[in-house]
Amino acid sequence: MAIKSRTRKTANNKSAAPGRRSPFRLNPLRQAFFVGLAVAGIAIGYGVGYLAKTTPPPATSVSVALATLPPLLPEDTEARQGKPVRAYEEALPNDIIEPTETRPAVKVLKVTVEKTPYPPQTKGAAPDSASLPAAVPAEGRKARIAIVIDDLGIDRPRTARVIRLPGPLTMSFLTYAPDLDKQTRAARDAGHELLLHIPMEPGSQDVDPGPNVLLTGIPRQELLTSLKWNLDQFTGYVGVNNHMGSRFTADMPGMVAVMEELKKRNLFFLDSITAGNSVARKAARKVGLPFAGRNVFLDHADDVVGISKRLAEVEKLAKRTGRAIAIGHPREATLKALVPWLKDIEKRGFKLVPLSSVVKPRRSPG
Repeated sequence: MAIKSRTRKTANNKSAAPGRRSPFRLNPLRQAFFVGLAVAGIAIGYGVGYLAKTTPPPATSVSVALATLPPLLPEDTEARQGKPVRAYEEALPNDIIEPTETRPAVKVLKVTVEKTPYPPQTKGAAPDSASLPAAVPAEGRKARIAIVIDDLGIDRPRTARVIRLPGPLTMSFLTYAPDLDKQTRAARDAGHELLLHIPMEPGSQDVDPGPNVLLTGIPRQELLTSLKWNLDQFTGYVGVNNHMGSRFTADMPGMVAVMEELKKRNLFFLDSITAGNSVARKAARKVGLPFAGRNVFLDHADDVVGISKRLAEVEKLAKRTGRAIAIGHPREATLKALVPWLKDIEKRGFKLVPLSSVVKPRRSPG
């Protein structure tokens, strides 16, 4: 008995010896506390996520919302999957439209020049003849091709790359893009022509045209207020074309109001022809405004091979009718296709020209 008692006492002394840890023992109350804390955290996280998903954002005007959030570019859709966004652009038609007014490519016996009557637009002052763009020499049998790149200004890196392309190209800047004075000045300094790209009401509400869009069915004065806001966003442009607008360009009263204001400013209108029922040509003829319609969208299919095929169609059309107007966008595939095509355009027998040189002035009605 004495031996057992001594052994138990020795064991107790060892367990209590300084510097030695006590054996780990589970504490049911502590475990329950931490499990409950974790479950509560998960529940709170799911609750916040659900509220953020189902609660609509506070009401705000389209202009304010789009001024703080840049429009969704086609290349950005994958980065925003799962979020409620509206498309940045209407689906581009794949039709090829023959020019209604053609000039056959005939041999010119002596060198002549073509002067465009569309001086760059300036704020608050009527332009004079000294501000006319440089004359474009006629090149005999060379058919003329005008390449318009619109939707510029939002994607600034690609806009800068477009500006570095050899020209002259015609560059159409969105009116709600940032830092327009700097971007458009760079384009002009590079020898390109400028257009103003005005957002017009699309046919679908699933498409977001941007702020200060020209809408159908609103009072004329309200329409003119939006139009003048767009026209005052930068200077140096010679004409206007529509961003989207498959609904608005089919509205005769609205288009006539636009054409009348453009005529006051000595501008011309390029119809992007986003829908076949556009009345832009009739409205321009009614007020005597210089007008052109696009013939080909280069990048309705956003791939290099498809765009290269469209460029070949542009060449065929230009050979057949004497000129062609093509519209493209600042997309990666478009840039990759244009770089080699522009390099050899003169060798293939074509003349790259600014859009204004193929727009004919119209006489005023009456």
